Amino acid sequence: MLNKNRAVGAAFLPPAHKKPPAYHNPDPRVAFLFVFLLSTAGVLLRDALLLTPVLLSAVAAAICARAPVGQVLKRLRGLWIMLLSVTALQTLFSGNILHGLLVGAAVLERLVILMLGGAVLAAWPGHALVQGMLQLRLPYQLAFMVSAGLRFVPQFGECFRDSLTAIQLRGVDLRRLKLKVRLRIYTWLLMPTVAMGVSRAKSTAMAMELRGFGAHEKRGSYAPLRMQAKDWLAFAGILFWAAGLAAGIILWRTYA
Repeated sequence: MLNKNRAVGAAFLPPAHKKPPAYHNPDPRVAFLFVFLLSTAGVLLRDALLLTPVLLSAVAAAICARAPVGQVLKRLRGLWIMLLSVTALQTLFSGNILHGLLVGAAVLERLVILMLGGAVLAAWPGHALVQGMLQLRLPYQLAFMVSAGLRFVPQFGECFRDSLTAIQLRGVDLRRLKLKVRLRIYTWLLMPTVAMGVSRAKSTAMAMELRGFGAHEKRGSYAPLRMQAKDWLAFAGILFWAAGLAAGIILWRTYA
């Protein structure tokens, strides 16, 4: 009986001769560099014409990384109202329709660039991103906070949707209510949802402290990242792209 239990337990253990998996294709640190440069360009640039090549680069990178571009475009459907509002306000205060359209297009392009940057990072698994942050010499406490935050965001949305479903099951049709009443209901639901999230965060923090999290300055890694030749080529290509983009912006502002 004892030998049988040992055999069953050994079936759940990894073989001793196999090495832990390493993430080579591609390295998430390359994605961190690209998203950092992409977000910086998207925030600093104000001209819609200058933001266009940055947007095209973000779309190309998202397609190459097999990121969920369709989900990003689906979420952008609700931004058209904001875009039209910004365009109308800019046109009203400046008196120039073309200027208002360019400002509205710049706002939309900046939002799309930031969302595509997040979609590019979402193409990598969470543990690979955390390992990349660790090997970038970031504190492992910060890396764990980012990982935990990414997990708490969908849980927060799920709790809010469950509360809305509970209200609708009690016979309340939110679509027929006035906007003021709906906003009041959303406010009432937001407080218990936030309280539930804080309670889960406290429970997680207590469990981490009981397991000795943060007791040591450094932590080991089961699956370390290793840069290969193609990763270094991608790294160099991203730097070349950033240098070319900066040179193009300088030439445009100098001679345009």
